[in-house]
Amino acid sequence: MLKILFCAFKYEYGKPELGLSFEYRNFYEVLKSMQGVEAKFFAVDEIMGTSGRDGMNKQLIGQVENQKPDLLFCFLFTEEIKKATINYITHKTATKTFNWFADDHWRFPIFSKRWAPLFTAVSTTDSQAVAKYKSIGINVIKTQWAANMALYKPQLNVSGQKSNVCDITFVGKKYGNRESYINFLKSRQLSAEGYGGGWPSGRVSFEAMLEIFSSSKINLNFTESYFSWPKQLAKLLVKKELGNYRPNIQYPISNIQSLIGARRPQIKGRTFEIPACGGFLLTGRADNLGEYYIEGKEAVVFNNSQDLAEKCKYYLAHEQERKAIALAGYQRTLKEHTYEHRFRLIFQAMGLG
Repeated sequence: MLKILFCAFKYEYGKPELGLSFEYRNFYEVLKSMQGVEAKFFAVDEIMGTSGRDGMNKQLIGQVENQKPDLLFCFLFTEEIKKATINYITHKTATKTFNWFADDHWRFPIFSKRWAPLFTAVSTTDSQAVAKYKSIGINVIKTQWAANMALYKPQLNVSGQKSNVCDITFVGKKYGNRESYINFLKSRQLSAEGYGGGWPSGRVSFEAMLEIFSSSKINLNFTESYFSWPKQLAKLLVKKELGNYRPNIQYPISNIQSLIGARRPQIKGRTFEIPACGGFLLTGRADNLGEYYIEGKEAVVFNNSQDLAEKCKYYLAHEQERKAIALAGYQRTLKEHTYEHRFRLIFQAMGLG
């Protein structure tokens, strides 16, 4: 039995009113359901809220020493876990340590590369970051987002059939070029709707989101990260850590590298969650997307607004081809792109599986 202590925020951004965090729903709930794995959860935000950062770090060390897990699996948000804490567990206990680094396209130069040396091993979803980690002697594992198939799966209405919410939908916050894409489709007389913060339809429940993924004829996915010149330039001077603002001028070159990296399109969780629900995925291009889905057979990729509109019109008019691609994407996801699949490969790479 592989004993794992999963260390992360329980609530989204540490705020209970926002509900369970992504990492709790998609990482911990998968880990605790895996055969041959005994997983326990260390709620960083809850414990820090009652005991403070120092007290939370002491409790983490104590729990590792008492429970003696084979692996401390971390999902760092920022500097909530002290470097000394990770270093102690890695080098003074028998527990191996691992962190799943997210957003390395822009976080590697300003965060990941400074924390990675503390862990036994780390992972990245950025294909370009692998060489960067190796160049500084880090044991890095290339992985990717995936789907928790216990949560993301085809939805049926009470009649046992899929219901159409809208021809073309997008679920996610309204920022960047997302509104212009939707408006462009509408200007071409296409039925398109956005759901989430900032859209007229507003946020939808998790259950409603699954219904949208499963029932929409076309599900859009945008691969650009949030980017605002005023905000990004401000980050060159000031950064926010654990609710406090601090000067950010110590590493000017790293800050500029982060600014440049934020412009790179990247694979997001939606890339796998939509096919997991049996939905047809029409996505923007992203870093190494071709490693996960065959373009035109398991997912469809667009290059710009005009290309997006043309492909929407084509696949709305070719229902059988659209359904065949959605089915192939679902089957590929079920076979290769679940979080259990990702975690098994990570454990094997660390000599734990």
